[in-house]
Amino acid sequence: MQDKTKGNPTNFKVGSNLGSLFEKAKEHNHFNSLLKAQFSDQFKGLTLCFLDGQNVTFLAKNSSIAFRAEKQKTKLLSFVKKIEGLSNINSITIKVDKKNY
Repeated sequence: MQDKTKGNPTNFKVGSNLGSLFEKAKEHNHFNSLLKAQFSDQFKGLTLCFLDGQNVTFLAKNSSIAFRAEKQKTKLLSFVKKIEGLSNINSITIKVDKKNY
């Protein structure tokens, strides 16, 4: 009999490696949506890329958005610290999405 749990991600066990990966992905998407809701128009091209302990990495659509974000890291950090679960973040890294070039 074939294992049918591989096709449906809701059937993965909570303690398994793949299950924890799905949980991290859900958490990442949740934080990204909360951050996008708080961003002003000047930061609309930023998306959450990576969360690592006390560092957050944002991905900018183009270099002008990345430049503006670099100049206003303290403002971005205040947006991030307002989100419950991200109050321990101390630094921000901004990278440009190379796929657009």
